[in-house]
Amino acid sequence: MQWLTEETGWLFPEDDAALIPDSPEKLPALGAGLAGAAGCIIAGSADTDAAKAAALLLCGGIAAAGGSVCYAPDCMPAALQTGAALHHCGMIVFCGGSRIRIFSRGLLPLTDAQLRTIRSGSANPQWIGTTECGRIITDRTLTGIYTAQLRRRLPVPLPFRAELRTASPLLGMMLRPVFSGGRGAELTLRISQDGCRASVYSAETGWLFYEKLLMMCAQQYLRQGMDTALPNWLPHTAEDMAAEYGRKVFRYAMHPDGSDTEARQLAAAQRFTLDGAVLCAEIMRLSAETGRSLREWAASLPECHTVRRILRTDAAADAMLRSVPALHASAETDGFRIKTEAGEALLHPSRCGDAVSMLVEARSTEAASELAGDIASLLLSDRQCRSPF
Repeated sequence: MQWLTEETGWLFPEDDAALIPDSPEKLPALGAGLAGAAGCIIAGSADTDAAKAAALLLCGGIAAAGGSVCYAPDCMPAALQTGAALHHCGMIVFCGGSRIRIFSRGLLPLTDAQLRTIRSGSANPQWIGTTECGRIITDRTLTGIYTAQLRRRLPVPLPFRAELRTASPLLGMMLRPVFSGGRGAELTLRISQDGCRASVYSAETGWLFYEKLLMMCAQQYLRQGMDTALPNWLPHTAEDMAAEYGRKVFRYAMHPDGSDTEARQLAAAQRFTLDGAVLCAEIMRLSAETGRSLREWAASLPECHTVRRILRTDAAADAMLRSVPALHASAETDGFRIKTEAGEALLHPSRCGDAVSMLVEARSTEAASELAGDIASLLLSDRQCRSPF
């Protein structure tokens, strides 16, 4: 199996533990690795024969290695999270068309320890015997339970006439009835194919992308006197908002080392950073409760502009490490952070070592672009590097 290293957004798919299975016979071994990393697992699949076959092979491997697995056919990751809570599962697996996504509890990124255990167990599977096995159950109720939970989050009546767009037919069939029947201004909801991210469009605001929606929700939680949990890559102007309201932002990492437990627990409880439909529901609910228009709400956020770059090199991570002294970067769980008067940047290395992603934030687009260019120039000065631009 090949762990992905291509770009998705600004992060690498490997950070979401995405796999391309290059041969079906390797899937039971992956199941054995999953059984070693979590005693109980929930697995779901897209509505295709190939996805279902992959999920069943994984389930067989989990059980043959002594693990317990709940299989939910035709079930998206967000609904699988509902099942994980019901069945006390420590890991979530979703088999799509050609990729397999693996999440920790709450749709959070796998910890480094979990990833190491999965890889080690897959490379050397331990089967418990021909006459014994773990446990497999099937649950076809999760989609209904999940959509009922979404409806409970939404105000009645819905304050917008929402149109849902998604590349996933299964997700569209599941969510369109939930977001239909609203009144007021038109709102377009665009949810990613895996259901984990969302963007919103209205005539008064234009597109509000995932990052801004997260900041809007975080701001409202902080205003209501609640701490909030955000991914480490989201702009750190969120801390400025938290200070204004006397609250705290907890950060969870993409390469967690166990130091972000409190943030992960809070993120799983809040859900809006991990589930695109929940994020859209929260935007509708909070807008209705506060009476704020989306335009006013978005404009109230601290001024912040971001620039993303992927630098592909033969040895990008090594080049980054050699440049750390010149960049005055400080190490953190997800890579290295650079702080300057113009802004700050997070350098995030691919686990495979052949690319570095940069997320730069500053008070203006020009300042963010200039800082990104300066960092890229320094990294590209390494003779092993080649420019991707």
